[in-house]
Amino acid sequence: MGTDAVIQECSQWKLLGVAAWHLALYLLGATVWRAAAAPWSQHFLGLFSFRDWLLSLLVYACSLAVLYTQRQVLTTLDVPPLYVSRLGWGGKSWPSLLISRCIIRRRKLRDVADVALFYAACCFSACAGLYLLQPAGGSSSSKAGVQPLLVYGSTLGLLYGIGYLIRGKNVLSFPILQRHRYFRIKQRMRALVKSSLVLPSLALGPAAALSALLAPAAAMSQQQQQRYEWGGAAGVLGLWRAGLLCCYAWAAGGHMLEIVFTERVAMAADDDPQPTAPLLAALQHTDPIVQDWCLLDLAAVAEGAPGARSRRAAIFADETGANGWLPISRYCLAELRDFVAVLAGALPSLQGAAAAGSGVKWNALQLSAAGGRPASSAQDAALWHLQARYCRVVACMRALSGLAAAAFTSDRYGVLHFSSPGLGEVLAAQLGVVAVLTAFTRHSSSIPVRPASAAARLLQRITSGGSAAGAGGPQQHVDAAACALLDTAKTCTYRLTNTYGEVLMSVAAKQPPLVGTAAEAQALLASFLAHQE
Repeated sequence: MGTDAVIQECSQWKLLGVAAWHLALYLLGATVWRAAAAPWSQHFLGLFSFRDWLLSLLVYACSLAVLYTQRQVLTTLDVPPLYVSRLGWGGKSWPSLLISRCIIRRRKLRDVADVALFYAACCFSACAGLYLLQPAGGSSSSKAGVQPLLVYGSTLGLLYGIGYLIRGKNVLSFPILQRHRYFRIKQRMRALVKSSLVLPSLALGPAAALSALLAPAAAMSQQQQQRYEWGGAAGVLGLWRAGLLCCYAWAAGGHMLEIVFTERVAMAADDDPQPTAPLLAALQHTDPIVQDWCLLDLAAVAEGAPGARSRRAAIFADETGANGWLPISRYCLAELRDFVAVLAGALPSLQGAAAAGSGVKWNALQLSAAGGRPASSAQDAALWHLQARYCRVVACMRALSGLAAAAFTSDRYGVLHFSSPGLGEVLAAQLGVVAVLTAFTRHSSSIPVRPASAAARLLQRITSGGSAAGAGGPQQHVDAAACALLDTAKTCTYRLTNTYGEVLMSVAAKQPPLVGTAAEAQALLASFLAHQE
């Protein structure tokens, strides 16, 4: 079986696992949803009705369409930022996020079609769920008509779809500590319930206004008028409660997709006769999720994961390195060098006059006239790379430093020392990442954060499930990703210095630095050897 077939089968099994856990979460939520109703209501009595549970399962079946389309828009790389200088739109502004994440995506027709299907699935699931969860019996005057049901369902579906994409919930973030699914679900239950409670309430206002606009102005018969009535307080409450369960089903599916698809995938068994072949094939795959699975597995193998000792030894088993170290190191070094180049390209625009060597201090910046927002597309690209490629850069640094440290005792043929790229290139890349992140953090941290407008705060409150807009909103220039990435880069550099010691000074002297001068690179390495970083 080829590598593509194995990866496709792995994705299918992961999706089946998501559906199984999603069903368990949905049944738990549906039970609580019915038990929380009034004891005399039809929803509470539905706990003991086979028909009502069958309708609940039909609602779950409709939510599977949302789950499938969520899988189609799932990725590990966020969409590139949209920068419009004439309108003053930066890559992190709300109009830019709305257009790039929720509409055009990666400027490909397939991506636009996937997003359109996702919105359509959300609207269909909401309308079907609202119709199926209406209590049977009772007077028609206490039920919402067809028009309010369709309008409220479409509004609820669109709000969820836009909020899911604009917040980047479809972008996977791989945790360093891999815990069991149960504990990761338990950790997310509060956010899951909170988002399910807030979104149906926020959708009532726009749905009521839209329903009033679409209602015909001509006189109608009583039977026709019932189609446009909300059914009073009882009808609105019925729609709101049905919307709760629909939102819960969608949010549970989104959380389960993120949990299952960020779990480590072992690309080969420890007793595989060719353990590096699947790894190298996965690195060349077109799907970024598969590439990140491979990098995550490679980082675990390089750091000595249990049961992967022979796989790590196989990377240095070839004297030429062509079947192990060379393609792996070239791929990881290309990622790190590209990352350093992007961030270094943003430094002159951040430094302002200091870039020209005028002796201005690092915190004396030339800000834009827009209240401290990024002044160029280079800064937008740098901020995007920090967040979008965080997991990939971390995995590459862990893999390179882990393999280089392991080669001290496991490299029998000297592949690391007698091939190119070798130890010198790995050390130069690690020092380059540390240097550029340090400089970038210093410069960008001095930019004052522009206060969010009232409209931006309202939009963030709607799309984040009612939470207040905090300091981590779109106006924040230096977020936790830059600091965490700098800490990881220092840890990986210390892994090299603690393994090889003072001999690295002579190794670094033979390699051109990625950023700065050779003297600055030597000074940075000396500070690591002295444990001063």
